[in-house]
Amino acid sequence: MRGITDMTLKSRFANPAADLPQIGEVAAAVNKVNDGVLPKTLCDLLGLRVGQLLGSSYFTARIIRDSEDTPERLGAVATWRDSPYFTDAEKAALALAEAVHTPSAGPRVSDELYDEATKHYSEKELVVLTAVLGQIGFFIPLALIGRPIPGVAPQEQWKN
Repeated sequence: MRGITDMTLKSRFANPAADLPQIGEVAAAVNKVNDGVLPKTLCDLLGLRVGQLLGSSYFTARIIRDSEDTPERLGAVATWRDSPYFTDAEKAALALAEAVHTPSAGPRVSDELYDEATKHYSEKELVVLTAVLGQIGFFIPLALIGRPIPGVAPQEQWKN
């Protein structure tokens, strides 16, 4: 429970898998969407940015705890647009993450944004990137409604 000083914190859900056993099967399946097509560090950046956009301490703490990326890059995700730490390909992926996970009045993924992403990613990579964003989306309701303890792995706080 590294980083947790208030021991009175607890998840709103005692154990989602106990109430809905299929959730483990679905989670296992969506966690396999990347299968090495995209670098893990890119997927971590996407998860961290989505966690920031949603205001989820659980998402952001989990990514920071488990990522193999550098502290400088993880710390710069919130300001990725003008950060020197990211490649143009990573910036295109972060722009897609923001477009998908931020409501807007117009089209979320403009033709220009899609065209920029195609400069850096093959169609297969874009499909996998899309699936990674969907994987993150699968866990959003659990993080926002269930409010798991930030910095604590699910298996540690949701024991059967």
